[in-house]
Amino acid sequence: MPLDYTAIQNKLRVLAGQIDARQQAEAGKAEHTSVLLDSLAGQNEHTREVILSAAALNANLRSAVPTGEDITAVFHAPAISQDYTLLAADGSQVNPSRHDSIPFGVINIGVFRMDSTLQSPPREIVETRLLDLDEITNEYGLVGEEVIALRRDLRERRKLADLSKEIDGTVLALTDGPLELFRDPQGSLETQNEFEQYIGVLHQLAAQGTITAGYVDRPGSDLVVRMLGLLDPQSEQNTVSEKERSLAPLSDAYLFRNRIPPQARSAIFGIHSRSAQSYPDETALHFFYLNTGLPGKPSLARVEIPEWVAADANRVNLLHAVLLEQCAILGGMPYPYALHRSHEIALVSLLDKEQISQMIIREMIARGMNPPE
Repeated sequence: MPLDYTAIQNKLRVLAGQIDARQQAEAGKAEHTSVLLDSLAGQNEHTREVILSAAALNANLRSAVPTGEDITAVFHAPAISQDYTLLAADGSQVNPSRHDSIPFGVINIGVFRMDSTLQSPPREIVETRLLDLDEITNEYGLVGEEVIALRRDLRERRKLADLSKEIDGTVLALTDGPLELFRDPQGSLETQNEFEQYIGVLHQLAAQGTITAGYVDRPGSDLVVRMLGLLDPQSEQNTVSEKERSLAPLSDAYLFRNRIPPQARSAIFGIHSRSAQSYPDETALHFFYLNTGLPGKPSLARVEIPEWVAADANRVNLLHAVLLEQCAILGGMPYPYALHRSHEIALVSLLDKEQISQMIIREMIARGMNPPE
């Protein structure tokens, strides 16, 4: 049955009004928040103390935390001063579904490798895995999309660690999306074990000195805004939870869009959250905002990095410069070229899914089995 476009048309005026009101609210909060941020220049330690005090009162607090760089600082584009190898990985998946005649799961990892010296041509690397039956089921039945996504993320990083181990010299390893993973809400022992493996892979990347980063395009997060809400004198009488959300619906990207010039980045921030506490020592999560846009046309990306990268200015500078170089390749699309290619390599289409389903059915018939209709 076709859509009722008349019903949609009748609702457009309401929806457009809601979008307009939200944008105006965000713009209204931005000026006040920017002034508040400027007032905290040189007060990293005080800001950190406020965040930790708030965390003691609210275990679910989610906020940015200052690091060694002044929270108002802007860092302009550095030059690339060394050769490197770039590995960009992305993953795609087929989630098991009870609506399929034969539920199955597939994880496909695509890696694009580039050598800055151009002594060897770029390479495409594919790793495809048809999941075992016990990998797509648990005591509740078929596992959810979150479980398969966790396993995909684990395989992405493991593949990057295995490849970087074989490369001499400096290696950058990029993935699409955050480094911070949000685990299976059912909290099974199996997924907890896989999360621990993920932390182990991050430790392996650290031991290899691999410059690891997660690239978040068009970010909607508000960790810095939440941090500033905790320090806003206007919300001094509010509870911690109310302070944390007092500057909503303002996002970090909107706050920084006119503060960070093209090609520059923000200061590096740490992450305080219940989830982030699962990343110990050298794997502790950090991030910065990077403007990959043009004058008058900002385009903010959020770049997540672990402690071993955040603590090394040379590694951060190289990552900053390489990301800008990558984004320039695609011209009007400010997104890293290597990640774009890895996405193309990893993509599993509907046609691929149907082909795999038919392969499973043929194998069952060859074994004398009757496939379900």
